[in-house]
Amino acid sequence: MKITDVRTVMVAVPFAKFGEYKPVRMWYMTRHASIQCVTYIDTDEGITGVATQGDQQIIMNLIKPAVIGRDPFDIEKIKSEFTSGPFYGGGWSRAFPTDTVAALDCALWDIIGKKCGQPLYKLWGGKVNDPVHVRYWLSCGSPEEQVEEAREAVARGWKSFKVKLGTDPDTDVERVKALREALGDKIELCFDINGGYPLNVAVNTLKRMAKYNPASVEDPVPSIWPYDPGSLESMADIRRITGIPIEAHNHGPNCQEWAMAVVNKRAADAIHLNNAFVGTVLDCRRICAIAEAGGLIVTGQSTAAELGPRNALLLHLFTAERAFKGTNDSSTHLLEPPSGDIIKNEFRTVNGTLKVPEGPGLGVEIDEEKVARYHELYLSNENYRRHEPGLGRKDPYLWF
Repeated sequence: MKITDVRTVMVAVPFAKFGEYKPVRMWYMTRHASIQCVTYIDTDEGITGVATQGDQQIIMNLIKPAVIGRDPFDIEKIKSEFTSGPFYGGGWSRAFPTDTVAALDCALWDIIGKKCGQPLYKLWGGKVNDPVHVRYWLSCGSPEEQVEEAREAVARGWKSFKVKLGTDPDTDVERVKALREALGDKIELCFDINGGYPLNVAVNTLKRMAKYNPASVEDPVPSIWPYDPGSLESMADIRRITGIPIEAHNHGPNCQEWAMAVVNKRAADAIHLNNAFVGTVLDCRRICAIAEAGGLIVTGQSTAAELGPRNALLLHLFTAERAFKGTNDSSTHLLEPPSGDIIKNEFRTVNGTLKVPEGPGLGVEIDEEKVARYHELYLSNENYRRHEPGLGRKDPYLWF
């Protein structure tokens, strides 16, 4: 089998919540749609692999000419050529960002699974975690707004939340308090500060949050390792002082070395993992092995919102890798009507769980009519492509 062509198309899929189009907001940014590059890799046997992420220009101008004629089963060798050698820029490759390598990896695995006639999870060891437990991705907003949305989500069967914080300490504590009092003790509340606070502010703020029993806090301080070598020590201090479980999410290069450092410095209780920030499924599984050896669990991360192919890849990974023992992020609810996805048989969360697709490869089928419609939205509405400011911050001392 040989690769014969690589094709791409850009799409904009608007975000929606409970029957209305609504953006997602963090303290630092607002997004109106999932902007994705849909990649198709064709072969001489009529099998096509698909992916949804990465940089279109890099895929078409650099990756395409390098993979034509290659055997898609040589997935590790192909990946290594883009992360070392003449293409590589050193450190975190500027030529090949991890999400672009991840797009290539996803499409190649889809081809491999289809050729073998098996869903990917069976090629990776079978189901360990089934169904996959997921948590609702909750935008940053006022305490009242977050409580209203969370109550509606619980009424629809959600049992766990990833809640965006980070505007200021007092409001963040109010958010945590309001959600816990409104939802009760049986709902899992995980919080993400997106690296928003310096160490002293993070410690004092999390100490105030502790009595509301947060299940975890993700990235309370910036963690761009190894460029900020003190970040993991800061997370270790926060974990030790506050007693709150910490999730560590890497945003930089050298992910396996970073995972080793997290373990050695006792900086976190869980590694928060997404192939978009790592590059390949095999690299994700190497990190899982490091976490497991170090006594950490792994949870899945969502960039809000993965479209069908990438969501499927993550579900195959979550269900097949035993290290994923926690509740994973999910943003499938952001693609419910009146929005949608680019696949037939779209994912729907039932009682806080998702089922892995059972078809060969990724197990999803692209709906080309939907791709065409969302491509037209990408071309015709520049508001979907623009990243706007988030809720912002009132106190300048919180900035670095």
